[in-house]
Amino acid sequence: MQWFKAARHWFWLAPIVLGIVFAAGGIFMMSEGWAAKDDVRDALKRENITTSEDARIPNVPVDDAETAEAEADVIEQHVLEITGGKRYAELDRDDPNRPVVLNSVTLRSALNLAVMGFRVSDLVVGMGAFMIVAGVMNALFLAPAVYYASRVADRLDEGRL
Repeated sequence: MQWFKAARHWFWLAPIVLGIVFAAGGIFMMSEGWAAKDDVRDALKRENITTSEDARIPNVPVDDAETAEAEADVIEQHVLEITGGKRYAELDRDDPNRPVVLNSVTLRSALNLAVMGFRVSDLVVGMGAFMIVAGVMNALFLAPAVYYASRVADRLDEGRL
């Protein structure tokens, strides 16, 4: 019984430790998310891609999710015009446009992968921010509540309440 009373007396420290762990994990996630976004942006910049004149966002360097998506969309539109609306699998094997369509699929896949990289990094940054808030709330609100509950329980045991 004495061990239980001691554990109850010190249990309020657990939300503080958990809050610190959550906040530290959140800071790590945010820094890794920003680093991943920078990596994707740098890789796109190294390719020196500029959006087409007829893209949603015309004549700008592709260095973020919006411009990468705009360029992927315009590539798809151009290829569908060339093939009369047919996709790669719908073309005859001897169609002279097959290599062009295959190249467009490769380019669009790379651009869409960059878009996904940007969005996943944003998700990681958001989850990191959520973890920081959860950690701080644990330490600021749950720890005092647990401490107060242990004091109330001590008073109940002593019959002073």
